[in-house]
Amino acid sequence: MTTARPSSPPIPGPSALPLLGLQGSLIKFSLDPVAHMREAHATYGNVVAFAKQDPKWVYAFGAENNQRVLTDNTTFHIPSMSLTLPIPPGSSLDRLNSGLITMNGERHKKQRRLIMPVFHKKHLDVYCEDMVRVTEEYISGWKVGQQLNVAKAMQHLALIIVGKTLFGTDSRTEASLLGGVIRKWIDTQTSLGVFAFPRDLPGTPYRRLLRLSETLEAHLLKKIEQKRANPEPQHDLLWLLMQARDEEGTEMTDHELIGQANNLFNGGHETSGNALGWTLFLLSQHPEILANVLEELKSVLRGGAPGVEHLGKLPLLEGCIKESLRLLPPGTYSMRVVNEPVELGAHTIPKGTLVILSIYMTHMMPELYPEPRKFKPERWHKAPANPYGFMTFSAGARRCIGAEFAMMEMKIVLAILLQRFSMQLDAGARIDRRVRLTLFPKRGIPMTLGEPGRLPVRAGVRGNIHEMVDLS
Repeated sequence: MTTARPSSPPIPGPSALPLLGLQGSLIKFSLDPVAHMREAHATYGNVVAFAKQDPKWVYAFGAENNQRVLTDNTTFHIPSMSLTLPIPPGSSLDRLNSGLITMNGERHKKQRRLIMPVFHKKHLDVYCEDMVRVTEEYISGWKVGQQLNVAKAMQHLALIIVGKTLFGTDSRTEASLLGGVIRKWIDTQTSLGVFAFPRDLPGTPYRRLLRLSETLEAHLLKKIEQKRANPEPQHDLLWLLMQARDEEGTEMTDHELIGQANNLFNGGHETSGNALGWTLFLLSQHPEILANVLEELKSVLRGGAPGVEHLGKLPLLEGCIKESLRLLPPGTYSMRVVNEPVELGAHTIPKGTLVILSIYMTHMMPELYPEPRKFKPERWHKAPANPYGFMTFSAGARRCIGAEFAMMEMKIVLAILLQRFSMQLDAGARIDRRVRLTLFPKRGIPMTLGEPGRLPVRAGVRGNIHEMVDLS
């Protein structure tokens, strides 16, 4: 337990907006978290209240604060969704939001131990084969000269990959159907209308969210029932979760399976799909780096598809992916709630405060990454000096359990795509960020497919992407 100093200075931050109070800052944050983070850090420093008269929400910026928060899981808990959104206990919405990333304490440790074997290397080898097969089938109908929204295509491809690896689904139609339900569920759950008026009344976004939750849960329960009805051994993530047992031989309940499957499905396609799109965009803007990536792929793969044995031999490709994840992290922030008064820097943070760790701002700190807005894959020739300075997969005991799975997927997809096609960004394309649960290009990424090996011409780009990346 940390003893708070009564003389600690007040937490700095902007004045609350008239009439709206703290709610005004929360609205600004929800509309553009990246801009809100940048302004707060530049103006007030490393510990910032959203509204100085009402410090219920506080930013803690920088690797030191990341480490302080992420290594003290007793004081800093994952907040319940009910802190920001009323969730009826025992509802479909409650069960869908009860995955590993929302758990604390012993419950988190127990569930993590059950899930960890699912991502063992022997299973990753099987997933690698699935990822290669799905990717090659997906792009088999692409043609040179075809115009493509790369952001949307990568989302769709990641959706089909997670459908196969998580549920064993071979049908693109079935994966798209489930993905469509999840997409509507995410959009509704993160909509301003739900947070502004969370009432179960006819015609409200909140009631629509409750009904969508019931529909999504029914889809997931059907998958679980199909697995149970098939006595043959299977190799997808859901089947493996259903076989998992703890030290006492206890298996996951349907409630737990629903939460974990929803969590894995969302994380498996939303984050990876966006990261793939952003990486292809960045490579299109840096043809000299792309040329070196193509040379690496040629020397290791010789035009073939990657196997598990090849993935560790592509350091430049891996560096490009990590640099993309640093510059344009799919998750731009994470949250913790304070269980007891605690000190961060010179300030006492009251019990009940929601602390926001900024993944994006951590990645923009020049003391960690010189010229932080430049795309420089060579940074990753060696590991970061501070493990709490690269936060895409979080760090410490709660590091993303699927990090290796995600990196493998992105390497495989990019290795295949870059050998089969060149991609030219449309001249004058407008690339604007938007943050929902993840960071994605608001209008997509329009590209034209070209002959393999042909380097793109750097195209002029409009939009607020220039606030995040130096494309000069």
